[in-house]
Amino acid sequence: MSFLNPFFLLGLAALAAPVLVHLVRRTRARQVEFPALYFVRQVPQRTIRRRTLRDLLLLALRCLALLLVVFAFTRPYFTSAGRAAEREGVRSTVIVLDASLSMRRAGLFEEAKRRVDALVGETAPDERVALLSFGEGYEVVSQFTTDRNALRAALAGVKVGFEATDYEQALRGAEALFRESKASGAKRVLVVSDFQATGWDAGRATFRLPSDVRLALIDVAAGRPESNAAVTNVEARGAVYGQKYTDKVAVHVANFADEERGPFTLDFQINEQTVEKREVRLAPREEKVVEFTDFNLGEGTNRCALRLRADDFAPDNDFYFTLRRESPAKALIIDGSARGGDSFYLQSALAAGGDLPFTFEVRGAGAVDPNALAAHTLVILNDAGLAPGPLSEGVERFVEAGGRLIIAAGPHTRSESFNRALGRVAPANLVEAVQLQRGETVAMTALKSSHPVFEVFNEGGRMPAARVYGYQRGEAREGASVLASFEDGSPALVEAGAGAGRVLMYNSTLGMAWSDLPLSPVYLPLVQQMVRYLGEREVSAWHRLGQAFVVEKGTEGQPPAVDTPSGARLKNVNEAKGGELLLTGREPGFYRLRYAAGYDFAAVNVEGREGDFAKLNEEEFLAAFTGGDPSASPAADARGRESGEEIEARQRAWWPLLLAALLLLAAESVLARRTKVVKTVGMKI
Repeated sequence: MSFLNPFFLLGLAALAAPVLVHLVRRTRARQVEFPALYFVRQVPQRTIRRRTLRDLLLLALRCLALLLVVFAFTRPYFTSAGRAAEREGVRSTVIVLDASLSMRRAGLFEEAKRRVDALVGETAPDERVALLSFGEGYEVVSQFTTDRNALRAALAGVKVGFEATDYEQALRGAEALFRESKASGAKRVLVVSDFQATGWDAGRATFRLPSDVRLALIDVAAGRPESNAAVTNVEARGAVYGQKYTDKVAVHVANFADEERGPFTLDFQINEQTVEKREVRLAPREEKVVEFTDFNLGEGTNRCALRLRADDFAPDNDFYFTLRRESPAKALIIDGSARGGDSFYLQSALAAGGDLPFTFEVRGAGAVDPNALAAHTLVILNDAGLAPGPLSEGVERFVEAGGRLIIAAGPHTRSESFNRALGRVAPANLVEAVQLQRGETVAMTALKSSHPVFEVFNEGGRMPAARVYGYQRGEAREGASVLASFEDGSPALVEAGAGAGRVLMYNSTLGMAWSDLPLSPVYLPLVQQMVRYLGEREVSAWHRLGQAFVVEKGTEGQPPAVDTPSGARLKNVNEAKGGELLLTGREPGFYRLRYAAGYDFAAVNVEGREGDFAKLNEEEFLAAFTGGDPSASPAADARGRESGEEIEARQRAWWPLLLAALLLLAAESVLARRTKVVKTVGMKI
């Protein structure tokens, strides 16, 4: 027998109290010789002996009850019973090894593997042990086994990765192993990690280990420096259509230290050539944005990199992305006037955009071959006034097949004829033309500022007003989205899908016939944003490590072969239903996509927050995942032996001891009451 709290054995001294009380209250009458009773026969002593026997029984009950209470507070346990219980259900242990990016610090992962090897060697011979490694997800390295050599062989094959840390996913994996193996004995989880705070969000934690699973933490990064600077994010347009990149590349640089860092040199490289350098100094825990713009790009995909020249943790000092210079697609402007005069301002505004995804051609409605529309990606009906006929039918087929259409309904557009001609694809039905009196105007209101067409105006505070003195009153179709309205509530700009295509409809003119919009500062950015919104496809400049992304098929209809940044050929890549590849990057850098017609590239980067090595609060962590006292996971858990707390918690011997003490005290109370009654009656007799 062993005791969890042996100091309570000092309470045995309290056993002297009932003995002293018994001796003090013992009746000792003084003998007095009385001559008148000298020759009287002596009274039998049986009654006196019975009373003495009852007093001794009371003493024994009191002492035994007190003894049981003292033993209950010492929390005794029986090691032999613990071994018997272990034989009934063999002990199971899951060792969880952190293989995330932060473990790439010098010598850290090697130390973690040494600690795991030591834990394997210290487990009991019949103990079932499983090994699990984790980053953002987890991987079962070895199922439960008692073969220590097999465990060590599996451990030798574990490699440190580039993923971020997620402790909750790791513990979910351990719990799943216990559940699948249906382990019946004692269960515990040993986590070997650097325990960085970014790996666990206490505010979003939803998982807790079962109550019969013990959790112990083995920190291999204690005493290591936590300072680090990193490039954490890059914001850039993935595709451009001109030689010069006129947008801004926003680079986020963070200092994860509690002291000032720098100055550092930040190199901006395109196709392995440095195009610009910046000097960066960072205050404690500061994140700074550095911008680059107005640089030239070659045709095709350009491999870009930001390199922070900092003498610290190297894997997060480089950030990779691609900028793709694509050839513009063909767009057709169909003008309603005989000479195309209504499209003069529209043409000028679109020609001023050096980075638009289209080249534009203007034709009158009578000069357009309906069958030639399929050669274009975008068609603009600039007050074309289409009537039902071959051209309107061609436009409808063009949109339903996936084409993009912009409609400007001006004075040449007749409501009834328009509704019959383009009713299948137009986002709104036209009701009537509204021509205001001289000097009267309306403005666009209720703009959907979050829409990409209007996002360019958010930076300036609000969209500048333009005077409109003629428009088409209309009603949006079911499923259409009204992006802006005129002051009377009539839709001004409406969007809707039609078949596989997309349509934007502006219920006034893009020329001077019904407004001074072409002369206002809103005109050029508005029409360019409309064109860019419909014409640009979403191209990601980079992908986060562990994130799945689609790799398009080549012109020959076959997916490309893929080489990893380290040069290895990627095998067993998943394919989507259409034959595209679903690629998940597992290392940072440029993945080379080998098409029959040439190369392309995709950039993958590590999670920026993984470079913050600040430590999490282990006591809060243990309490959150076990729901118990953090001190209840002693070092014995990590050494591979069952602790006294575990054995005592399983046996709970204190509970029957307290129950027996309560029963003895109840019996003592009943017996004491009867003894007192007998004494009282005897005195009266």
